[in-house]
Amino acid sequence: MKVSFKRHYKHLFTGAGLLLLLALTLAACTGGGSGSVGTTPVTGGSTATKSAGAGSPTTGGATPTASLTPGVSLGPQACPDAVKAPSHWDPIIGTQSSTSKVEGVGCANLLGNPTLQALITVRYDGSGAILDVYVYNNITSASPTQLFKLQGLYKGDARISLYNTLITAEVDQGSSINNGQPNASLQQDLFREFKWSDGAQTLVPVAFPGFFPDLTRYQAEADQAQVNQGHQPWKLDAGMTANALAVNLLKWPTSATTTVVSGGGTNDLNAVVTVKSPNPGSGTITVTLNRLERNTNGGIWEATEVSAADMSITAPPAGDRLTSPATVSGTGNAFEGKIGKVVVLDHLYNDIGHADAVGAIGNGNTTFSVSVPYTASFHGGSQEGIVALYAYSNADSSIAAAVMVKELLSA
Repeated sequence: MKVSFKRHYKHLFTGAGLLLLLALTLAACTGGGSGSVGTTPVTGGSTATKSAGAGSPTTGGATPTASLTPGVSLGPQACPDAVKAPSHWDPIIGTQSSTSKVEGVGCANLLGNPTLQALITVRYDGSGAILDVYVYNNITSASPTQLFKLQGLYKGDARISLYNTLITAEVDQGSSINNGQPNASLQQDLFREFKWSDGAQTLVPVAFPGFFPDLTRYQAEADQAQVNQGHQPWKLDAGMTANALAVNLLKWPTSATTTVVSGGGTNDLNAVVTVKSPNPGSGTITVTLNRLERNTNGGIWEATEVSAADMSITAPPAGDRLTSPATVSGTGNAFEGKIGKVVVLDHLYNDIGHADAVGAIGNGNTTFSVSVPYTASFHGGSQEGIVALYAYSNADSSIAAAVMVKELLSA
């Protein structure tokens, strides 16, 4: 079916941090996974095979279901009475009463086995509200084993996702929305996810496969909670979500012709949608979407793939961890040698580096390989981002078509 969108999506995405500030007022969020919108490990992986239904019963979702190691549950679990009090962990962490204290204790099967691990958050006094994050095993012993530590999250937050991953939020002080701003105006805009790796024997960064309307699992959980409260209902419509992606990421007009090719119905978990730009000389993109948490009872749509005819990114693979300069290979149609442009987008969808994709031959469908230097504002680890190949219209130089791949970007 064809869906025409004349409504202007003004300010659909004015910055990830703005949505987060709203979400932090909620007492609890729904979980953030789906069958396809799951987690792509960078290295190693849990022994558990996970699939979940929809969010928490308090928000109207179906009760989560799982197929995993016997005795393993998804999402936050009740901590044993002996270790659930923050004061129990102060001497273990070594907090100082005048400057820091344990703020929260959460438990879950983070290792993918029946044992419980504890997520401990430590808050520091001061305007930065710095948060340190710890994960412990053997939590009821006199000397718990520290498995993971992440320190210095500016105005930070951390929680356990429905998919037994650690998700965090913090301020990237060097980002485009925070650089040069007074402390009171700083917004949480950097969201990361960590999953247990048997090979590394710790939690490692992973990439949420979705990249619009949410780039990360933390944002997706917050987004789902907002939609459950009646906000932004367009995220429940696969066609509108694909159209919004084209408007926000490709700068196409809202009048772009949007066609739901398959799925996308009330009872569907997946959808394939094409969006055609009305700009002269432009083409069509195909957007693949999945329901968050495989929830047909109000689960939002997340775009997990953007493709176009005769274009591809063959390397790096999705979910890879990149460092600058990134080597990107693929295929496309060359005209006088040039296929288009490879662009690296950061956690705010900003262009932080780009290079021309030059074909192996001068004209026609061909291959390319290009080194793309980029400059990331965040230097404390990896961030989720996108590598995109844009083809441009010869008529007006607008983006005619695009291919997008989700990646982890290190500075």
